[in-house]
Amino acid sequence: MKISSRLLFLICSFFLTHFCIGKSFFPARGFSSILDESEANNRLRKFRKVFFTDQVEIPFHRAYLYQFQFIHYPRSGQPIIDFGLLSGPSPESAKIRIDLLPSPQATEPNTSFLLVRDSKSPKAWKWHKEKAAVSTLHPKDWGSPWKEGVNHTPFDLLMPFVNWPVEYEKSGRVCGRPAHLYIFTPPQDNHIYPVTLKSVRLAIDDAYDAPLRIEYRDGGILPTRVFSLQSFKKVDGRWIVKAIDSKDRDSGSRTRFELQAVAHGLDLPRSVFQTDGLGLLINQSSISFTLL
Repeated sequence: MKISSRLLFLICSFFLTHFCIGKSFFPARGFSSILDESEANNRLRKFRKVFFTDQVEIPFHRAYLYQFQFIHYPRSGQPIIDFGLLSGPSPESAKIRIDLLPSPQATEPNTSFLLVRDSKSPKAWKWHKEKAAVSTLHPKDWGSPWKEGVNHTPFDLLMPFVNWPVEYEKSGRVCGRPAHLYIFTPPQDNHIYPVTLKSVRLAIDDAYDAPLRIEYRDGGILPTRVFSLQSFKKVDGRWIVKAIDSKDRDSGSRTRFELQAVAHGLDLPRSVFQTDGLGLLINQSSISFTLL
C-alpha cells in the first residue's frame, strides 16, 4: 500500500486514531530503529524537500477540489458544523486555497484564503466578502482559527516550524507504525510567531515521510493542541485523508475536519489561485465529485 506523501501534506495528515497527552509521555511505544545524527538529519532533509517542493510549470488536468466540513464539538452543548472547499492547481503545488461557505449548497464563500508554502518565506492572504478586498495575513495571525469556534488554523497547513531549529528526540512506534520524533523551537529572534509557542513536536512516518502526529506546546504540562488522523480512503487511485481531529487544551473542545466529496484531474482557472483572484468563484456546476 503506497500513500502519497504530498496528498497527506495538503491537509496536514496524521495516522494516529487515539492518543494520550503528557509533558514527556509521547505515544511512541515499542521498537523502532534509533537514528544516529547523520541519519536523523538526512531523514529531516528529505521530509523538508518533499514538503516544500513546488512545480514551476503545472500541467493541465491536475487541479483538485475537495468539499469538506468542520464539525466542532465544544466541551458542552451541541456540535456546530461549518462547510468549505479545499483546492489547488495540483497535488504537488505549494498553493492551497480554502473557501468557507455559509451552507453545503452555497456557491459563494463568505471568506477565502490563499496559502503559499515556502521554506524561507511562506505567505497567506484572506478575502472578505463584506469588504470585497484581499488582505495579507501577518504570521502572528496564522494561529487564529479559520473562523471562530474552529480549532484548525492556517498555521497548520503552512507548517513554518519545519525549518525552525530542531532536535531529534527519539524513535518509536506511533499507532503501531515506526516513527521518528523531532522537537522544533522558534528562532531566538522570533518576532513574528505567537510568543506563547515554545515548541512543536512532530512524529514522521518511517516509510512514507509523512506527519503522524503534531503537538503545539507552550511550556505547560499538556500540549495546547494535538492533531490525529481518524480515517483515510483510496479515491481515483490516490490515498487521501478523510478526517482529522484537532483537540484544544484550554477549551476542552475538538474540531473534526472531514471530507465529503473529492474531484481530481480538473482544469480549474489558474487565476483562482492568485491573490487578485481570491474573489473569483470556483465553478462547481460541471464537476463530477466522488462522494465519501
